[in-house]
Amino acid sequence: MEQSKYKGEIAMYLPEGHSYFHDGIKIISDYGEIDASDADWLMDAEAISQILTEAMAEKDMVYKYILQNLLTTATFYRGSKIDFPLDFEQYLRFQMPFPVTPVFNSTKPGYINLLTPTSHPMVSNGYVNPESIQLLLRGNLRDTIAQLDVIYCPSGVQYKLSYRTHEIGDQGFVHEILACEKREAGGMPSMVSFVFLPALQFEFTEHPLPPFVPSGPVWLHCCSSTIYWLALFQVYPQYDRRSFCPYVPRMQGIQDERMVKYRNVLRLLLRIGTGNNIPDLSDIFVLKGLHFYRLRYNATCDCSLSLAMLFIEFLTIHKEITYNEAMQKYMTFGGQEQHWMRGALQLDSIARNVSTFYYLNCIHVDHLKNLFGIM
Repeated sequence: MEQSKYKGEIAMYLPEGHSYFHDGIKIISDYGEIDASDADWLMDAEAISQILTEAMAEKDMVYKYILQNLLTTATFYRGSKIDFPLDFEQYLRFQMPFPVTPVFNSTKPGYINLLTPTSHPMVSNGYVNPESIQLLLRGNLRDTIAQLDVIYCPSGVQYKLSYRTHEIGDQGFVHEILACEKREAGGMPSMVSFVFLPALQFEFTEHPLPPFVPSGPVWLHCCSSTIYWLALFQVYPQYDRRSFCPYVPRMQGIQDERMVKYRNVLRLLLRIGTGNNIPDLSDIFVLKGLHFYRLRYNATCDCSLSLAMLFIEFLTIHKEITYNEAMQKYMTFGGQEQHWMRGALQLDSIARNVSTFYYLNCIHVDHLKNLFGIM
């Protein structure tokens, strides 16, 4: 009995200056906590959303509806400190201001068309056209942001606006609206970034999905209720140019510790990216795209994952994406271009180190800080 107790005590002992990996990773994520002086950033984000929506609505009233949930896509960051609202979403959910009826086809269950009797530039031959929505949204956002240039918020902070998109295959592109604080003095400016994929929203009560439709991962034990499904844009579809993809997103309406865990994971990714000079992991645009990718394609339920495990999962996904892209460039442009693989190999080394310390579950705190570039 005494021997068993002694072994238990030995198992819990850590050398001086060391930490359990799970505890250490939480300490690192706390470094990403925003300062108290930035705690009201969401008020600025709300003002930016409102001003931009009103300006877009002057071009076409439909944007009042499309941009209605823009605030939920906002992220604040200053240097390697990051924050976002607990109702954060990667999709810009919206409903058209005119009737839209989903048309399902059992022979093509992964695609739907959206029928509407309305005449509008976003409608082609009686169907909502996803490519038109994306192109018109991109063009009007670009023009509006160029015209606004700077937004003055009630907080007294001025933000310089910019806009970019990133193509992601058959869904067209992700949008980013970036508001950068204008500072006369030195110091790190604050940033408010809105990154999103537009998607039409349908309530289950009004438009239930037929049983033959593959709707994506849903974890009923994660969510108390599943209220809506989304029609994701298929700009370059396999079948025709009117296609959307039905998808039921997970974590609908969740604003508890699971979203806090996601926020901490993004803080860890941003910290390890900036600390090791990895451009992609220093970019909110990429990080939130990674978040979107995992939520849509990964079947792992978040409830049972620790912060450390979720961080490793994100890091591994990004490592694999980076490696595949680098290998494709390497094969396309030739082996003499060694720099294609340099970043991928660096990321692979970092991911291996993180995984090793995770399984050892013991690391010197200074070593952990060094791994994240804090020292």
